Amino acid sequence: MGKDFQLRLLQWVPEACITSDEDIQLLADGQHPDPQHVLGVQVVGSYVILRCWISGAESVAVANNEEIFVPELSDAREDPPGQVPLLPVDRCPPECPWLFERVFEYIGGDDDKSQLQKWNYDVNIQFQGGAIGTITYPHSLGALLPECFLTGFAAGMTETPPASMFGAHHMELRSHKQGLWGTRFAVWAPNAHSVSLVGDFNYWDGRAHPMCCRDKFGVWELFLPSWDLRGQKYAYQVVSKALDSVIKADPYALEFVDPSDGGHDAKVPECDDYSRAAWHGTYAWTDDAFIANRQAKFGSATWCKEPLSIYEVHLGSFTSSSTSSSYRDLAEPLAKHVLDMGFTAVEFLPLSQYPCYESWGYQCAAGLFAVDRRMGTPDDFRFLVDTLHRYGIAVFMDFVGAHFAKDDWGLIEYSGAPQYEYEGKLGKIPGWGTARYNYAKPEVQAYLLGAAHHWIEHFHIDGLRVDAVAAMIYRNFGREEDGDAIMAGKGQLNEDGIALLRRLCAEVRARHPGVILSAEESTNFRWVTDRPAENGTERQRGELRDLGFHLKWNMGFTYDAVSYFGAKPKERHQLDTFGWKRLAWYLAYAFNERWILPFSHDNMQPKSLLDQMAADKEMGIEGQFAQLRLLFLYTVCMPGRPLMFMGSEIGEDWSLSSPIDWEIAARDPNKQQLRSWVAKLMKLYRQLKCLHRQEDRADGFHWLDKDASSRCVYAWKRLAKDEPEAIIVINASMSHISSYYINSGDTSGAWKCMAATSIGDCVTTPRSARVVLGRSKFATELPPMAAQIWVPCEPEFPGCLQFQVAGAEHVEGIYMLGENLLRALRFAMVFPDSCAAIVQNSKLGLLFLVLALQEPALAFELC
Repeated sequence: MGKDFQLRLLQWVPEACITSDEDIQLLADGQHPDPQHVLGVQVVGSYVILRCWISGAESVAVANNEEIFVPELSDAREDPPGQVPLLPVDRCPPECPWLFERVFEYIGGDDDKSQLQKWNYDVNIQFQGGAIGTITYPHSLGALLPECFLTGFAAGMTETPPASMFGAHHMELRSHKQGLWGTRFAVWAPNAHSVSLVGDFNYWDGRAHPMCCRDKFGVWELFLPSWDLRGQKYAYQVVSKALDSVIKADPYALEFVDPSDGGHDAKVPECDDYSRAAWHGTYAWTDDAFIANRQAKFGSATWCKEPLSIYEVHLGSFTSSSTSSSYRDLAEPLAKHVLDMGFTAVEFLPLSQYPCYESWGYQCAAGLFAVDRRMGTPDDFRFLVDTLHRYGIAVFMDFVGAHFAKDDWGLIEYSGAPQYEYEGKLGKIPGWGTARYNYAKPEVQAYLLGAAHHWIEHFHIDGLRVDAVAAMIYRNFGREEDGDAIMAGKGQLNEDGIALLRRLCAEVRARHPGVILSAEESTNFRWVTDRPAENGTERQRGELRDLGFHLKWNMGFTYDAVSYFGAKPKERHQLDTFGWKRLAWYLAYAFNERWILPFSHDNMQPKSLLDQMAADKEMGIEGQFAQLRLLFLYTVCMPGRPLMFMGSEIGEDWSLSSPIDWEIAARDPNKQQLRSWVAKLMKLYRQLKCLHRQEDRADGFHWLDKDASSRCVYAWKRLAKDEPEAIIVINASMSHISSYYINSGDTSGAWKCMAATSIGDCVTTPRSARVVLGRSKFATELPPMAAQIWVPCEPEFPGCLQFQVAGAEHVEGIYMLGENLLRALRFAMVFPDSCAAIVQNSKLGLLFLVLALQEPALAFELC
């Protein structure tokens, strides 16, 4: 500021400038609602008052660096004072004599004193005990957050990330004073009577640092100069209109303490991407190529043709090893395991900070922007994501935006009244004991959307699985008496939640092309994903607007499949769903949405998938393993993206108290056989384009047998344009079918079995079958609990010669090449004028070309 005004010291305090007893008491109680109009620079007529409230101070003086202060009797021969002591206010309570003030007479070039509000003055402090210090007084700094940001925040905007403004940030406050370093705090608490900053740095004393309110926006802010508080705990003491006080965690905190130690306090972040003090944290990403490839593949209109198989993980219980307990420790082992199993993506259960470990992360109380500190720092988590990207594995994460836990230190009634949640019954979700976000409030929209963008931008997350979408789109979700109506898609719609979900999907698609959004939505809401209306879908019947998700979880598919394989084999042929054979029902609606077929953490409770398979004395444990292999093949070969929870690939059960012991599982032959089977299926899912290119199209699937004979046998084709097809057949009975004929359609020639399983066996023995022209079928043997995947191919040498004689009835056959080669050729040469010989082995092409030259009357077609 310029030196176009001066302040003359007064030795007395005019009556109009005396601090009221009420203000003093409010400061002493830590309940002052308007400290910026008491502390700092105050103007009363021609008088200017400087007041400071500094906890633990014994004396305070204002530095006269700019020679603003002049003596009471102006004398040109007298030098300006180097500092001006402020006088203690003796009416303060004896336990907090922290208020100091001094009155001056304004001497200026004009009567406009507004420039005083921009005067950031320094004070020299002597504390009780003898310590000294110099700071720029916090309440002299005026407004901190930009008005334009607060206006946008009040409208729900997220163009400026809300976490870059709210929360705690160690930074240089260059907008106010060059070189002024410190920590800025800001929190939205519109219903509060007062808010104070508390933490390790002020001994959690709610009187020490009263925060200033931006009344129009309900935002409280404070900047603590000079102190480097990174790593120190902090919170807000929020006083309600009823003067009830509670300590609240920061909703925008970027770091928390480890809750394993019983704490729930936020920390001033050490890894702060938003602060100029550490603009990109301390982690250097190496995944540029992966992100570019993600955008190229999944950011285009053809993203749905890419293979996507998901391995769901609860990180805290992934392994029982004591040496693999952090994000960094797990990075390499997890990446190698997922790569070895053939999955293309890993999906983490919620990893934002949450208090109750038993909630698996689904009940966050306030830490939606912070990485769960139980397993490391934000940079440790970045290392995990970066490592998975290095192995070519995408990283998805559960995002809980429907509800939050009701811990009293969290979001619930944050400023003494419903703030983040709806008022009344709508603000509660029956049965869960949690609060429902108020999706109608722009500030809550900014909070939730800002958190979603935060994880994508600062942790390079490739996809968000939005949890409990039904709780967002139905006002009566959770009411037991309304359960059937909600499942049928006929619940009371919450237009606020629907609008927020549409906005979330639109913003993520626009800002982060290639990031996948999936919805855990368990009802018949129309519609969730953005697929077009076309043949095979019910969307032709209406022009209803969808939510905009890429994918939807299909829990109905999972329930039907598990209930089928959990039933006794002799009863399965009777099972139906709405009149359809149980395993065929899915195809009645398969192309209405784009699906994920999940066998998730929910399906591992209260027992493992293996234990949910039908138990039978005749089959024994091998029969349960065989059925689980059958279930997995059925899932991978149906339209939809497969998802499996960790440990299901070895038949393990799961609980927080018993992490997976991979070493013990490695010694169990049945578990390792299942593991190899899953790896084979995931490899085939990626390699056979017909299994993923047309996941969402009715012309990518064709039934061959929907258990027409009630033998628990199903067969179908998977197809993709310009790609070889595949035939899948399963026998979910205990019957041995020696010759089951498969209709191959127009595809004749050799077929190869790429994968096969049955009781006690999941090793594909080399086998092939032939389809004779005109017959369009081949036979295969189906042992009990068998499943097979067949693809057209050229047989290995020695192959076979297939022939058909034109004009002659029943003159056709198949002869093995090798010892029967001469017999086959002689048979063909009996009809030199009308024989067409078709060779199905390219390795023998040259031989038959020579024969064709020697016998020009024969017509050979090489295939």
